[in-house]
Amino acid sequence: MSGIEDVIARARMGGEVGFAERRQFKLARRRAIEKLRRFALADPYFYVLEIIQAAIAGGAEYVDIGCGNGDITISWLGGVLREDELAQLFDFLFASKDRVDIAHVRSLALGINALLLFEPEAVIVESGDGSDTGTARMVVRAGADQVD
Repeated sequence: MSGIEDVIARARMGGEVGFAERRQFKLARRRAIEKLRRFALADPYFYVLEIIQAAIAGGAEYVDIGCGNGDITISWLGGVLREDELAQLFDFLFASKDRVDIAHVRSLALGINALLLFEPEAVIVESGDGSDTGTARMVVRAGADQVD
């Protein structure tokens, strides 16, 4: 038998002869987020497409993109993000692609995470009706991987 065939045969045996022991490893959340930041998108400039995709998947009826004075603003009408979704945004990086119900939040997380490669001073996301009580706000500051 070849090397791989030996491994497969041994795995099928079970018990003490086979692979009965399970091993685990941990990957630090922060390092995983940094790796995704660098490698999740083919081109980091595609962050714009991920954010637009998040808007559309979330029910946006209109998307506007504006640039000026070193800032970029992407805004849309329709589709509200909940406060808890924004507060835990980077957790959605690890969500299954099969979860269609949260695809918009996952796309937003991917886009914002890739955007952070460009080291902006801050990334601000606001969602809601514009009032103090009806609007959720998320701020990611330069060099941070957490949400304020």
